[in-house]
Amino acid sequence: MKIGGSKHVLRKEIVEAKKQFSAEQLRDFSNEVIQTLELTSLFQQAQNVLSYYSLGDEVDTHKLMSDYAHSKRFVLPVVRGEDLLLKEFRLGQKMKKGALGISEPEGGDEFVDFDSIDLIIVPGVAFDRKLNRLGRGKGYYDRLLSQLKSPKIGICFDFQLLESIPVEDWDIKMDMIVAQNEIVIG
Repeated sequence: MKIGGSKHVLRKEIVEAKKQFSAEQLRDFSNEVIQTLELTSLFQQAQNVLSYYSLGDEVDTHKLMSDYAHSKRFVLPVVRGEDLLLKEFRLGQKMKKGALGISEPEGGDEFVDFDSIDLIIVPGVAFDRKLNRLGRGKGYYDRLLSQLKSPKIGICFDFQLLESIPVEDWDIKMDMIVAQNEIVIG
């Protein structure tokens, strides 16, 4: 894939790349990514995982959370104003549509025990082999991740893993990136 010169252009290019695949293909790709993630020692050893509740065009985390809900605690980001706060996810819990159309846990207290988080699973529009992440452009994740010390794994489809992407000083690097057929480690 040709890489655009700006983050805005690159986001559009990734949106177009996703359109080349059917929902079924993206689901199959997603299963490959999750199976690879499950093999990592970071995931296997983590008890408290900050994840995300995937949108239809992202690597699907729903099954992962339901498969491991009895052995791991999952925490999800919730958009409040310009920031993300965290809430615990429980299997069977009622979810509601939040900002940007992302489902989030309904009710419950804000999760503030950041030090107990063992692993952060991070979505992205694109990643590169230097462990950089391109998000959707609002800065939510960079602000949240700057407060957390836990290992960060970006997960993506193969076509979202590029040689390099544009970065800014405030962009937070990942510790590992897991794609369908590749793991990038710092």
